[in-house]
Amino acid sequence: MIDALYHDYANWLLESSDLVEELKGLNSTIYERFKYVIEVLEFLYNKKIEEKQLSTDEGNIFETGFYYLFDAFENIKLLLEHDYNGDVQLLNQHANTVILLMDTLDFQNELIGAIEEPNEQHMQSLIDIEHEILAILEKQGDAPKELHEKLDNVTEGIYKELSMDYYPINNIFFDIADELGLI
Repeated sequence: MIDALYHDYANWLLESSDLVEELKGLNSTIYERFKYVIEVLEFLYNKKIEEKQLSTDEGNIFETGFYYLFDAFENIKLLLEHDYNGDVQLLNQHANTVILLMDTLDFQNELIGAIEEPNEQHMQSLIDIEHEILAILEKQGDAPKELHEKLDNVTEGIYKELSMDYYPINNIFFDIADELGLI
């Protein structure tokens, strides 16, 4: 594992700690969604500092978790700046819609990562939902229940058609946190 990754993580922590701490202080469901990824990364980073190395599996977990967290928080920061004028509390009022967006992006990434050439129709249906959610967030609104159901139906159909199982990365990190004794 290249040490630059750990330096990037340390820099990300410095740049993002205020936002993470503010979400945590608000008991935000946005923070809760990433809580175990954050905790596992912190644990592995501290282990790397103390022991100077991680196992290959630990290094892969760290790399995967960091890139996932980095991308997710970049999207949250864009929303915060573009649609909420930096007001974390106002963004948090629409946490369920923000999480719906994060779920949609996760599904897109999962499809891209799982299949060499994702079906254009599948991707377009997810992109359409993403655009619907972004339009709602731009108006600082909440996604209706029907949009949540639409995402569920679309993703269920995609996964059934492709005979794939989906296990969200935040759930994977919950399992890892449990295995590391962090829960």
